[in-house]
Amino acid sequence: ALMTIVNDILDLASIDAGTLQLDLSDVDIARTVEQAIEAVEDRTRQGDIEIETDLAAGSTFRADGKRVVQILFNLLSNAVNFSPAGGVVRLTVRRDGTDTLFSVTDEGPGMSPETVTKAFERFEQNAAGARKSGAGLGLSIVKSFVELHQGEVEITSSAGSGTVVTCRFPKLHEAAH
Repeated sequence: ALMTIVNDILDLASIDAGTLQLDLSDVDIARTVEQAIEAVEDRTRQGDIEIETDLAAGSTFRADGKRVVQILFNLLSNAVNFSPAGGVVRLTVRRDGTDTLFSVTDEGPGMSPETVTKAFERFEQNAAGARKSGAGLGLSIVKSFVELHQGEVEITSSAGSGTVVTCRFPKLHEAAH
C-alpha cells in the first residue's frame, strides 16, 4: 500500500513537471478491464462485492494501457470500498461517437455536492461510508491520467444514491503528452 502511494505521488509530480509521457498503443479493452478487476480481487472478496461488466464498446481504443489499468484500478477500488457488503459494482465501456467511455457505478452512500466538488483534490479523503481510508490520491490520479489522454472525468452522485464516475477518452490521432 505504501509503495502504491509513493508511486502515485511520483506520477503526480511527473505530470506536474510535464515529464510524464504516455506510451500510446491500441489497447485491448477486455484485457485491460480484466487486469484492473484482478488487481482489486482481494478487496472484492473481503467486502463480498461482485463486479459486473458491460463491454459494448468494441475491442480496442488508442491509449496508454498501463495508465488505463491504473485509472480503472483506482475507480474500482473506490467503488468497492464504498459499496455495502453483498453489493454490486458495475464497469461499463461504451462508445459515444469516436470517444470511448468507461463508467464505474457503485451502490454506496453517494456524495454530497460539496464532496463531489472536492473529490479530485489531492489528499482529499471522504471516509464517510468507506471500509478503509486511503491517501486521497485516487481520483486526482484518475483525473490527471484521463486529462493526459485529452479526456474528461465526470462524477454523478448525491447523498444516499451511489456514485457513477465516467472517464471519456477521445480518439487520439497524435502522441499525447
